[in-house]
Amino acid sequence: MCGIIGQMDKKIIAFTMSPKQSQFEVDRLAQEGKKLGVEVEKVNYRDLTFEVNNQKPRVYINSIERNGENTLGCWFRVAGTKSGKYVEGRNMLIRLKQNEMFCVNAGSYLGWPRMGKISQHAVFVEAGIPVVPTAIFYERSQVKSLKVESPKSFGEWDFPIITKHERGYQGKSVRKLENWEEVEKWLNKIDEKNLGMFLWQKFLPGGWDLRVIVLDGKVLGAMKRTASGDEFRSNYSLGGAVEKWELSDEDTKLAEKVAKVCGLDYCGVDIMKSKKPESPKSEESVVLEVNRQCQFKGFEEATGINVARAVVDMIRKRG
Repeated sequence: MCGIIGQMDKKIIAFTMSPKQSQFEVDRLAQEGKKLGVEVEKVNYRDLTFEVNNQKPRVYINSIERNGENTLGCWFRVAGTKSGKYVEGRNMLIRLKQNEMFCVNAGSYLGWPRMGKISQHAVFVEAGIPVVPTAIFYERSQVKSLKVESPKSFGEWDFPIITKHERGYQGKSVRKLENWEEVEKWLNKIDEKNLGMFLWQKFLPGGWDLRVIVLDGKVLGAMKRTASGDEFRSNYSLGGAVEKWELSDEDTKLAEKVAKVCGLDYCGVDIMKSKKPESPKSEESVVLEVNRQCQFKGFEEATGINVARAVVDMIRKRG
């Protein structure tokens, strides 16, 4: 393998699975990095190779050794594959080189290789973070038993209800089911062995939620996302309207707590308002999920906050 490249300014490495993945975010980091005199290099996970030994383990990208002498830090986009090979590669890089260069969200990746929505909810509840009432089932009969007990409702919840895949993204797996006929139709469409990969949740009316970006332990800003037309999902990628939002002190502390509990240097925390059971006229904030590789195109447009520059600055300071 090739040796270390010659003298050069340290780079930030942005990892993706393909040239098109997270193109906006990586391009924005490159733009802001250039203004600050830092090169941001986009590479694919498949460009990684390793030498693993007890003397001097090495990490290579396109046959060039990467270490603290030539690399400020690493920023990772989604590494998901069925085999999990790139997740393992990402974590190998972190374990071998985190003492030499800053790897964003390193602690979270090592402790939590795949941050699914189901495990998130368990961690949130354990930490006292409020969540939407949620159920998990592994057999169709478990779902259908609720109909026997409550023919006009979904157990203790009124219809409609929400179901979503635990690894879904950008709202694409989210479904709103209006009655038992729709529940049973949906159940018959999926393989029962995959049923345990779905969350069933109480529907919260309102049609809007908050996306909060937390960077290096502090809230960077927030935007309100509002569903458009007949669409109940508020995601920007699905046409949701976005606008800047002045976050309350309570929600600021909540978002920062989520980031801390999950060991995240950079993340997007999604918050929604829910009626308090004991006081229907009052609202409380609940956390829908946290995204440790959140996109920020809509966020920058809505808030005017330069997320890309903030990320580059964080890596420069900690790299």
